[in-house]
Amino acid sequence: MKIHGSVLLLVTLCLMSSSECSSSDMNRFASPTMSNLNDRDMNSLSFSIKNVMSPNQPKVFFFYNYDKTRIYLQPGRPFTKATNFDRTVIIVYWDVLCSIFYGYDPNTDGTHQRIYWLVKEDGVFHSWNNKNWQKRKTWRNDGC
Repeated sequence: MKIHGSVLLLVTLCLMSSSECSSSDMNRFASPTMSNLNDRDMNSLSFSIKNVMSPNQPKVFFFYNYDKTRIYLQPGRPFTKATNFDRTVIIVYWDVLCSIFYGYDPNTDGTHQRIYWLVKEDGVFHSWNNKNWQKRKTWRNDGC
């Protein structure tokens, strides 16, 4: 049976230091984020998609790689997923509009380990550094 290292460490510290211990003690341990990982430390692809439209716009949701689960994008909060380097398909819906594209495509993204997407009123934008954006897709009203 595998025990997660930080849980084992928490239990050990709790037993050594006091008779009281809670799950809030886990907050003492830093967790990695996209901003503090170097590319050389990553053996996987980091995919991020963010809705930057105003909250009063119709809801935005997407399907990841033909999964049947709708993933809603809250305005301003990115959805981030660590994945492998297989081609992925994203279908985004906004009101009666949609856009379909490859979330990661080895032919265009190559060895980039971080892929960022922005969902905006005028289309879907792509970046490898979360700073320089290129419009890749427009909204369609003829179905995806």
